Amino acid sequence: MIKALKVVMIVWGALVVLSGLALIVIPDQMREYAILGEHAGHVKWIMGLLGAVWIAAGVWVIAASRDPIRHIYWVKFVITMSVIAVVAGVYSIIQGYVEFSQVMVSTLFDAVFAVAFLVFYPWRAIRGEE
Repeated sequence: MIKALKVVMIVWGALVVLSGLALIVIPDQMREYAILGEHAGHVKWIMGLLGAVWIAAGVWVIAASRDPIRHIYWVKFVITMSVIAVVAGVYSIIQGYVEFSQVMVSTLFDAVFAVAFLVFYPWRAIRGEE
């Protein structure tokens, strides 16, 4: 189970780093990909900040994947971040801010990884340390 958790952490981290880089380097293409329409120029700055956060999170989750038990708070962070992102995506759809087609990929990404992290979470190993 720990080996599978390590793999999931590395895959998640790599995908998030790539997404973060894309938000910084090609914000217009990312906007078009998400079918978000036109936006004010300062939104690119916000996208860049979000990209920076994603890069930092991805890098540290990859680093933590070397020893997930020792760095269990990074696993908890990713679970929490993924669940909150799904809730935020669903809330945004319900409020009419976006349509499902606009946030489908990111919401499903977060849902799939939340489930994967929960499935491979080292429940027994953590309970044994308490």
